Amino acid sequence: MGLIVPGAKALPPQQSANLTHQLRLIKDFLSAPITALVDDSSKIKNIFDQIEPQLPEPLQIKLWSASNLPFFRIEVSKAQQRMEARRSQASLKADITQKCKALNQKKATLDIKADMSANMNRLDLLKKELVELEEKVCTTKELIQAEEASIANSKQETQEIAEQIQAEFAEISTLSRQIISGDDKDDEEIIARADAVRAEAIHAIERFLN
Repeated sequence: MGLIVPGAKALPPQQSANLTHQLRLIKDFLSAPITALVDDSSKIKNIFDQIEPQLPEPLQIKLWSASNLPFFRIEVSKAQQRMEARRSQASLKADITQKCKALNQKKATLDIKADMSANMNRLDLLKKELVELEEKVCTTKELIQAEEASIANSKQETQEIAEQIQAEFAEISTLSRQIISGDDKDDEEIIARADAVRAEAIHAIERFLN
């Protein structure tokens, strides 16, 4: 039974067998790597040109495209170059991936450090504590100055009192030297003895005259 082309009369057995053979040849040629076919598909084109009138339109369209694969030569070549470049850049991609990972870790560290809320709170507390300490220091300094002034005044007052005591002591010493020592009883005894001598003398005269 000959090959039947839709929309056309059945082909004679010999012609049908030849068409079948030619299609199988095209199929075999199309099994070659696409890189080879985009460089040269002339064998497919030659066969296709011979059998094109015998083919149904849908198959004509498919085989016409396959017979003109060199139209894709530039695109396929660039695609191959990009793929080879990508494969050759595997180590570069791995290096970039590693660097990105390290960069992300640094970014995470930066984000943590950039969040200064906790540090700012501690800083505010320290500043507040510093203000309180400065106020306490200021108050303490004032108290120290007051105590120093009080001590200085006390020293001055002590010096003045000591000088007053010395002056008064000197005055007392001077007055003390003016005081006559002894007791009136002793002096009265002396006077009595003298008076006794006087009286005895008077009695002696009186006795003599009598």
